[in-house]
Amino acid sequence: MSRSVELGALVARRNPTSGVVASLLRVAGRDELPAAVLVGLLGDLGMREPAARRLLARMREDGQLAGRRDGRAVHLRLDGPFGAAVRRLGDDLGARPPEWTGAFQALLHAVPEQERAYRDRLRRTAVLAGYGVLQPGVLIAATDRSGDLADVLGDAPPGARVLVAELAVDTAEAARVAVGAWDLDGVAAVLRGHRDRLAAAAATPPAGGADGLRQLVELTNPVFVDLVRAPGLPTALLPPDWPAQDVVRRLTAVLARYVPPARAHVRSRLHAAGVR
Repeated sequence: MSRSVELGALVARRNPTSGVVASLLRVAGRDELPAAVLVGLLGDLGMREPAARRLLARMREDGQLAGRRDGRAVHLRLDGPFGAAVRRLGDDLGARPPEWTGAFQALLHAVPEQERAYRDRLRRTAVLAGYGVLQPGVLIAATDRSGDLADVLGDAPPGARVLVAELAVDTAEAARVAVGAWDLDGVAAVLRGHRDRLAAAAATPPAGGADGLRQLVELTNPVFVDLVRAPGLPTALLPPDWPAQDVVRRLTAVLARYVPPARAHVRSRLHAAGVR
């Protein structure tokens, strides 16, 4: 399996429907929403109630959502590595890229085959945290992100070895390595497609009500999902004409125009549910 295909397979575990739930929380401007309200909003997006309830239950089982009971209602919030990746993406939008220090931060791991479930969990969590796949057993990042993996590193089974290390690499070689480790060519092609769609959307007036919410989520959720794949690498390691900053600029313009009517619809849902 090539490194790009391997990375794509790992990132594919970021289920786009999970991203929809993150988008709804983002539109609401809240850290949590009642489960019943989320089910209704997912219905506004075309998801049948049983499917919406199954999605939320699966996300809780996978550690992507956590619940808080308030009387008979359950309020849900993003949790775990998925929640951390969503929050980090929000914090990183528009942020300056890090400086290249001349070394990758690396995770070297050797996990017995009988513990492959842990190995897969470690790799999925690392990729969500921003690591790329250099080769089997070696994950790299431009900055030390091992703190984001504290929980999974603390769960290492007997016989597993995980080492945090630093790999000094010449800048030109590091840029070449980054292309495969993060599938930069594939990510760039996807982001350019988003850039063109966002440019067209910026010239289109948003709808109101549930239609406006659906319009916003359909426009932006795929962008947020794929921006998780766009690593926060130093400029020196990125290909020429890297499109991420332009995508973020256009995304910001679309959000400024489309979020207000969509948020008004979410608030009407909350009001109908008696939530202030």
